[in-house]
Amino acid sequence: TSPSSSALQWLSPPQTFNKKHPFVYTQCQCIHARSIFPCQDTPAARIRYSALLNVPRELSAVMSARHVDRRSPVSGEGHSHLLPGGFNSLWCSETRVVEEFQMNQPIPPYLFAFAVGELGFREVGPRTRVYSEAVNSVLDAAAKEFAGTEEMIRQGEKLFGDYDWERFDLLVLPPSFPYGGMENPRMVFLTPTVIKGDASGAQVVAHELAHSWTGNLITNMNNEHFWLNEGFTTYAERRIVEAVQGEDRAILNTGIGWKGLNEEMERFKDNLEFTKLKNNQEGVDPDDVYSEVPYEKGFQFLWRIERQIGRPAFDEFIKKYIATFKFKSIDTHTFLEFLKAKVPGIEKEIDLVLWTEGTGIPPDAYEPVSNLYIKIVSLANEFKLGRMPREDEVADWRGQEWELYLENLPKVIEASQVLALDERYRLSESKDYEVKVAFLQLAIMSQCRNFYGEVEKTLKEVGRMKYLRPLYRALVQGKGKEEDKILAKRVFSEARECYHPIARGVVESIFAKHL
Repeated sequence: TSPSSSALQWLSPPQTFNKKHPFVYTQCQCIHARSIFPCQDTPAARIRYSALLNVPRELSAVMSARHVDRRSPVSGEGHSHLLPGGFNSLWCSETRVVEEFQMNQPIPPYLFAFAVGELGFREVGPRTRVYSEAVNSVLDAAAKEFAGTEEMIRQGEKLFGDYDWERFDLLVLPPSFPYGGMENPRMVFLTPTVIKGDASGAQVVAHELAHSWTGNLITNMNNEHFWLNEGFTTYAERRIVEAVQGEDRAILNTGIGWKGLNEEMERFKDNLEFTKLKNNQEGVDPDDVYSEVPYEKGFQFLWRIERQIGRPAFDEFIKKYIATFKFKSIDTHTFLEFLKAKVPGIEKEIDLVLWTEGTGIPPDAYEPVSNLYIKIVSLANEFKLGRMPREDEVADWRGQEWELYLENLPKVIEASQVLALDERYRLSESKDYEVKVAFLQLAIMSQCRNFYGEVEKTLKEVGRMKYLRPLYRALVQGKGKEEDKILAKRVFSEARECYHPIARGVVESIFAKHL
């Protein structure tokens, strides 16, 4: 490895919650495990591993593996005698400690993960601890947000069979973590932006939990079949959310996804290959074409099968699928052959080739329907006629309702309308980043400069790519807008060291395309 490893982010104390100690963590998906250790870095090759992490005594380590021991170092262990220069004597220094880990189940290399810092934890269930830096306010908020985790695990087991990984621990990382969550077995990594104070952040935990079956147990052979990981997991997440939080929540989640899928069709209109579930990524960096398509079109495909054969039959099919292929890596062809064998004649009812190899959204995809969903979308449509929702109409709205509302507004509105919306509902100050970023994106597209200070602040305080992508893209795409482009370049030059290398690369590719 090297100091510039694309999987590792080394944080100095000012970039952490506690401001006292450095912190390091990994993000190996999709193809970054190779930057930490030599490996066949493809999900087709599953690995077991053991590890010795030698860390400063005042810090501790976690891994996507079973914790075996924390002890004093032993001279020469773990090939430490091969370390250059004075590192061998440093290994045995009294200021150091060794954390020992073992992963005995075969996992794809992208699930190799560790983090080191001054860590604390809270117990939230018989199988779950929530870890973060040892800052009481963060630990308490996380423990409250994720208090329902054990109930989610039980619902997951009802749907998909036994949970095979023993522990389901959570680590809330510093704000630079580039994803919402990463499904590392035994130790899920989470962004602090999912702590929203209303338990809705638990939907991200439901998604990462669902990966325990689809993704971690059964894995896509390579990234051309990424939908097998993410489409299945999005379907499973919504089933868990429906069981634990109710059908309305699951439908809102689906509605936001439906809107996102339609927007991805617009994004890839000049490169339709990446609107296919099974696509050709020869010579393509998967980070550059990462999108909601495998998640949402994959979900729609599975939902279509469920509607065709009925939920009880589909539930039985999923259990058989997981039991048959667990701890294996498979491709789309293998899935389709299994589907046709277990559901005879399905290819006559659903065009399986169109769904998996066709571009765009198939005609038998389905926009979700519920009274709440219809009400929110119709209120967004009324905005086009100049009517903002009344206080009593939004009194019980949470983040998801506002997110769906904002996503369904026109892309560009009058600057005065942006100001009026914020004056009434304070969306620019929302603690829910999904709401805040959707609003700030609307403000940029509508050239309402009053909020550019908040845009800059947001781009500097979080590194989650879900927020960086739309804000930087809104600033730099389109003709003219020189001031916006100058702002984007300045903010990135000042914030880039706070971003994980993967996020840095994504912003640079947006600039390369539009500047």
